[in-house]
Amino acid sequence: MSPAADDTGAMPRRGQPPALTRRTFLVAGGTALLLGIAAPAPAQRASTAIFGEPQLAAWLEFLPDGRVVIALPDAEMGQGVYTGLPLILADELGADWSRVEVRHSGADDRLANPMKGFQATGRSLSTRGYYALLRRVGATARVLFTGAAAAQLGVPADELRVEGGAVRHARSGRSLPFADLIAMAGLLPLPLDVRLRPRRELALIGRDVPALDAPAKVTGTAGFAADVRLPGLRVAAIRHGPGFGASPRRVDAAALAGDPAFTVVELPGAVAVVAPDFWQASRALDRLRIEWGPAPGAGASSPRLAADRSAALAEGGITARDDGDVEAAFAGAASVSADYDVPYLAHATMEPMGCTAWLHDGLCEVWAPTQGPGRLRNELARVLGLDPGRIRIHRMFLGGGFGRRWQVDFGVQAALIARGAGGPVKLLWSRTEDLQHDFYRPAMTMRVRGALRDRRLAALDVTLAGALLSGWGKPAAGPPQPDAQLLGGFATMPYRLPDYRIRWVPRPAPVPIGVWRSVAYSHNVFALECALDELAAAAGVDPVAFRRPLLAEDPRALRVLSEAARRGGLGRPLPPGTGRGIALSEYAGSPIAQVAEVTVTDGRLRVRRVTAVIDCGLAVQPDRVRAQVEGGIVFGLSAALRGAIDIEDGEVRQANFNDYPLVTLADCPDIDVTVLESGELPMGVGEAGTPAIAPAVCNAIAAATGARVRTLPLLRAGFSV
Repeated sequence: MSPAADDTGAMPRRGQPPALTRRTFLVAGGTALLLGIAAPAPAQRASTAIFGEPQLAAWLEFLPDGRVVIALPDAEMGQGVYTGLPLILADELGADWSRVEVRHSGADDRLANPMKGFQATGRSLSTRGYYALLRRVGATARVLFTGAAAAQLGVPADELRVEGGAVRHARSGRSLPFADLIAMAGLLPLPLDVRLRPRRELALIGRDVPALDAPAKVTGTAGFAADVRLPGLRVAAIRHGPGFGASPRRVDAAALAGDPAFTVVELPGAVAVVAPDFWQASRALDRLRIEWGPAPGAGASSPRLAADRSAALAEGGITARDDGDVEAAFAGAASVSADYDVPYLAHATMEPMGCTAWLHDGLCEVWAPTQGPGRLRNELARVLGLDPGRIRIHRMFLGGGFGRRWQVDFGVQAALIARGAGGPVKLLWSRTEDLQHDFYRPAMTMRVRGALRDRRLAALDVTLAGALLSGWGKPAAGPPQPDAQLLGGFATMPYRLPDYRIRWVPRPAPVPIGVWRSVAYSHNVFALECALDELAAAAGVDPVAFRRPLLAEDPRALRVLSEAARRGGLGRPLPPGTGRGIALSEYAGSPIAQVAEVTVTDGRLRVRRVTAVIDCGLAVQPDRVRAQVEGGIVFGLSAALRGAIDIEDGEVRQANFNDYPLVTLADCPDIDVTVLESGELPMGVGEAGTPAIAPAVCNAIAAATGARVRTLPLLRAGFSV
């Protein structure tokens, strides 16, 4: 086990005894109350109260010493769910926040996100998807404790209040902690309906509280994939084929022969060496002589793939959306057409891929930093030929995800290596393997045509050329059809037009692709918002004034746009070589506008300031919202300035951060984020900050220099960044 986590994945606090786990609780036959209807094993029935709500057993544990353990259904990868999701439940329940502990969940279908139907972290749906459910779970437990306290105190339930981990009777001054009510609460029937607390009674939601995981991360006790320790654990390094899809044809391990410290395991598309530590394993890999088979993508190159996408724009493609009569709207109207192109991008998480696996006693246990525990469980069961119930997922903290850890390749590899090595194995990828064998953000070429009448936008005609993301990078069954993963940012824009068409020209490529922070919004919003600025210039209208009529049906987006323009100083005089640009997007229900201020001097580009305004409905943790927008801006700015994965002869050329550089403190702009309150429920935030930064910067460059940028990254567009 990792020293930072027990068998449930809960983080024990420094100076305190380890949290009581489900396993030790069941063995001890304690009086803890687990709420739910999951069918218990015989040993559970004597000590577990079972209720009718399906999710409650998976969510809550009330321990005799007054602690409340709340399950975390999603992966904590910096977005704040380790604090934010338990906070929602605890606030509605009336728990003592200082006595709340968090348990990382494994693969548990009872914890499925209501907006997805399965358990996975992504699409900015953690808070948005779980908010209502967590409120109901907390309210249900609160009603049960209130009923138990009313019976014990002999007072009406409506005279009681639940707060601070106890049920209190104001008139008599008496109170009963949860621990004293556990036994009786377990005998009460579940309420058919529950009343949620009004906003004025909520002590935590909407307020900034310290992050529960911060102390462990500051002290280095938080459990990441590299921190797992098990008896007899060895470490594996891996090397993939030099081209996409290449598998080892012959492996000459004579240099390691006779040394029991090393085990060589061949995998589909890779070779691994297991050794006492990562250094020895990686050095041993260099001593192998590997003959690789042919790669299906041999000969592919970024320039040829880009040229193919560009040529494909003339083909018309598959119609994904066709509102009104676009051809009639263009007839006789002034028009502007522009082509935009973006490259492949890596996720480049600060923690490379890694996972620990152990096959024993008919089980497969994995300690995995995964965004999709259920998907990983099911794939391991399929590959290993085990029942899914024999797969145990212990989820760790994630050192960045951005969609990369929704994929299961590294987890399956760890299990296969452990099976081949005959013991527990920790697989760690090198940075080079991580960059060169990613599931990349698709490269895409986009043509945006706009029709102008009376200095206003009358119609839009959009054509996309690139690969489809359906099946998470796997070939789709049947003829290809455009979907939300491809069209996000175009099909879901906040603007409304009577005449609007979107078409897609399929251009499959041998490069593995996957979801990347904000998915298609990252490139589609770039094309759309730059095109709108070009159309505004052609119409002779201010960019903000040009957009406003298109937002008549979206007052939240209009308010965000106007406030960003005001706070960002659009229209204020600037010195020569300096410009401001604006861009708007709406992701996961959250409209966000960004104003970028740049200077361009002798080709040297500097992004000096970014002003962002977001309406995410109810901000459960306002400071975390600001932090996520800031992080999304920096993430998107890295891609806009320098990000590109280059393919040559079917291989990725980038190998580390020296040739895939990120924005650092030295070139990070000042960022100011304003969170607007609205009456909406919580909306998505984690990915919302990424799409608008690239077009905001490019529109600012146009304002400063008069030159339009239609290809990313800016480093390849003639700027020194």
